[in-house]
Amino acid sequence: MTGEIIVRKGRTMMWRRLLRRKFARRRRSALTIMAIPATDGSVRSISIPLLLVYSGSAIAVAVVTFLVLSYFGMTATVARFYHQQIVKDAHIEKLTRENAELERVNAANKKQLEGFAQRTAELERELARLDALSKEIMSIIKGKKVSSTATSTSLASRGDYQRGALPGEERAGAIGTDPVAEDGALVLETDSRLDELARAADDIASDLSSLRRSAISYRDRLDHTPDGWPARGRVTSSFGRRRHPITGRVQGHEGIDIAAPTGTPIRATADGIVRFSGTQAGYGRLVIIDHGYGFETLYAHNSRNTVRAGQRVKRGQVIAYIGSTGTSTGPHVHYEVRVSGKPVNPWNYM
Repeated sequence: MTGEIIVRKGRTMMWRRLLRRKFARRRRSALTIMAIPATDGSVRSISIPLLLVYSGSAIAVAVVTFLVLSYFGMTATVARFYHQQIVKDAHIEKLTRENAELERVNAANKKQLEGFAQRTAELERELARLDALSKEIMSIIKGKKVSSTATSTSLASRGDYQRGALPGEERAGAIGTDPVAEDGALVLETDSRLDELARAADDIASDLSSLRRSAISYRDRLDHTPDGWPARGRVTSSFGRRRHPITGRVQGHEGIDIAAPTGTPIRATADGIVRFSGTQAGYGRLVIIDHGYGFETLYAHNSRNTVRAGQRVKRGQVIAYIGSTGTSTGPHVHYEVRVSGKPVNPWNYM
């Protein structure tokens, strides 16, 4: 066992000596570089130890390798940055196109909104006109004048609703929807509703115009239809057959007698034109008014007439004063209503 160990140690020492000799020869070895001139001159030489040459070559290879690797690394980095820049430029270009499209859509929507605002203002004016027309119709039917204050209040109230809240506006903040598509749908919906409102306003205007003509005709007929009492007093004789207070004979009475003090005003019971104002036998001082529509009223036994033939009178206007002229037993007004020339019972119009 001890012998084997000694043999191994001897071999190891031998190899070490060989390596030392080899390195020593290498250190003593050198690379000689000679410079021989083309003309006569001395030859110059430089000796560089091979170990230094090997070391320099290794360093040079390491430096070149490092530079090559650095170059490829920098090239990869530059390529990566260039790719990222291309992606960013493409994204910016896409955003620019989208922004331009949005600006175009916004400009179109702004133009549409301006058109909607104009059409809405026109509808408001039309509604105000229809409101005034409806009030005029009611005033015609009631026979009253329209109050300017009431009209202005009504017109102002039409502006109390929320403006700018177009149909579907509550969807503007919805998440997960396409704003351009939403705006387009909203524009179409609003345009359709405005068209419907305009058509409805036109229909209402046509109906109200027809109704106004009917109301004017109706009011005119009412104004020219006898209504009410011609004078305040007491009815002493009714329409129909009666015993005449002077002759005592039973005969038809074509009107009613209303007794009242002399000088009590007699008023027209409807609008019309005075057909006669003067004196007739039996009637004394007499006023006859033609009201149109086949109506005619007669006021007799007056103490004084205040109107003349051809004069236009209004309901409630004083046309005479109670008296006892003609065939009369006391101050009263004999009041008749005639339809198409035939006497009818005045009670039906009082």
